[in-house]
Amino acid sequence: MMHAQSRVGSPRGYLYQLGAGTGWTSLPFLPLLRQPTLIMAGDDDPLIPLVNARLLRLLIPNARLHVYHGGHLSLVTEAADLAPVVDGFLAAADPRRDS
Repeated sequence: MMHAQSRVGSPRGYLYQLGAGTGWTSLPFLPLLRQPTLIMAGDDDPLIPLVNARLLRLLIPNARLHVYHGGHLSLVTEAADLAPVVDGFLAAADPRRDS
């Protein structure tokens, strides 16, 4: 539903974003992360392909990947469905936190 509407913005702005992303990468630093990490990615994201999330999962120790049906804006539009995933992750990461 939101897929066509999530592709807004000018082609020039998109090219500028791509250009900015080509100048720096965090890949060499990801294995240095030590805190538990939740990676959430949509299976139909027009901005960030799912392969990026899978790569993060491989490179970050103690990372958990949650793939949801939807795109980039689903974290907002489907917040009621995805918030429990975040809450469960945070509860598991902090044993002092009440359930």
